Amino acid sequence: MLINEAAKLSDLTKKAVEYYTEQKLIIPNILENGYRDYTKQDTKTLKQISLYRKLGLSISEIKIVLSNPTELKSILYNKTLELEQEKIKQDILEKIVNGESLEKLEQEINNINSKTIIIKKLMDLFPSYYGKIISLNFSRYLTGRIETEEQMEAFKEIIDFFDNVPDIEIPEDLQKYLDNYIEEYSSEEGQEKINSIIQTKDNNIKNIDEFVRKNKEVLNQYNEYKKTEEFKNSPANRLKELMKQVCSTNGYYEKFIPAMRKLSPLYNEYYEQLMKAKEQFIKNYPEYTE
Repeated sequence: MLINEAAKLSDLTKKAVEYYTEQKLIIPNILENGYRDYTKQDTKTLKQISLYRKLGLSISEIKIVLSNPTELKSILYNKTLELEQEKIKQDILEKIVNGESLEKLEQEINNINSKTIIIKKLMDLFPSYYGKIISLNFSRYLTGRIETEEQMEAFKEIIDFFDNVPDIEIPEDLQKYLDNYIEEYSSEEGQEKINSIIQTKDNNIKNIDEFVRKNKEVLNQYNEYKKTEEFKNSPANRLKELMKQVCSTNGYYEKFIPAMRKLSPLYNEYYEQLMKAKEQFIKNYPEYTE
């Protein structure tokens, strides 16, 4: 069918159909006379494009979704981050309207902008699992500004690291498990859960002996559970082992972690406390580290 009919069936203007064709969102056949020949499938795709545009997706985002529908989750996650940033900005603007000065809010504003720069940039560069995992696990350490050449170099090293890490080949069942995990903890409620878990972990790291004393029975039960086939075959353990393998073979510990320590003083402080606690735990409680 010609463009007039395609536009009518897809409830779009001719100009819109021409634009989406020029953007290669659809690729109609070319007839001998030079006219474009649109198929019924093309009109279905045009309708999808129209609906996605009404939902605020960009042309580049729609291209990604049309080629791989599963990437819609990544786009949703990105937009969730953007909305969260906008909400924070609106809250600050409301404070200003209510009389607080810009000077008083300067640090709060800088933290928002710097977090947007680092986290949003990483999410834009790595819209797949890597970007989401970075955000879930490291966003709290990336709220400061890049102020030194060393930090800028570290940021470039992180980008280079993730850009050169091979795609993870994840079995289908583990991929579903990971998708569910990311979806659960990407929400506002999920972020609160993560923050609570991280805070508890930080407290435990600072006092390993106290943690073991209070949780000895649970640790013993977990130690026994780790020996079972149920644990070994669980999605959580299989995914953990897979990620350990990926990290150990692709320079995660040699490249990414040192770069993170240079980029974020907050993460470096956490890392040093973690290593100290790990050494103490292995030395004093070897029965839990077998």
